[in-house]
Amino acid sequence: MNKLKTAVLSAFLVVATQAGAVTTGLGLLGTGDTEFSNSFWSTGTFTDYYTFTLGSTSGGVGGSVLTTDLSLFTRDLDVTQLALSGGTLASTLVDNDASNGFSFNGLGAGAYTMALTVNVGNKATFFSSYGAYQGTIRAQASTAPVASPAPEAADFAMALMGLAGVGFMVRRRRSAR
Repeated sequence: MNKLKTAVLSAFLVVATQAGAVTTGLGLLGTGDTEFSNSFWSTGTFTDYYTFTLGSTSGGVGGSVLTTDLSLFTRDLDVTQLALSGGTLASTLVDNDASNGFSFNGLGAGAYTMALTVNVGNKATFFSSYGAYQGTIRAQASTAPVASPAPEAADFAMALMGLAGVGFMVRRRRSAR
């Protein structure tokens, strides 16, 4: 019986000290902020995965990630890498400094995965218990198509009518003299 209690307690401690690396679906992104977050109770490097879909009117994604390492009561937590894959991308896009926000442009409609890698350190305080981050992501509207520099036929017709009118006025003034 004692061995069973010890085994159950050991299993509980192992599960309780595991950090919570997650995979979370964020759904179809709009131009409003969609929030994501996670908390970590142990030290180490962890990668969280967030899946989302971009619609046909989106041209990219942008957002920000804030960490809680400014508090006396939390562990040091640093976002070391933010990577985007899937959808219309031929290769993974990586941002190694997401501290000032992130932006990925030129994306087509499709399903994407954002991998957020964090390093959870251990502050030397008695109260340090967890580290956390919170972020937002939003779709960025695609840029409007560029108008063709070739003029339309109606533009030529208007220009010719204007030139004819100016020519008629000049001729009339000369004949009136």
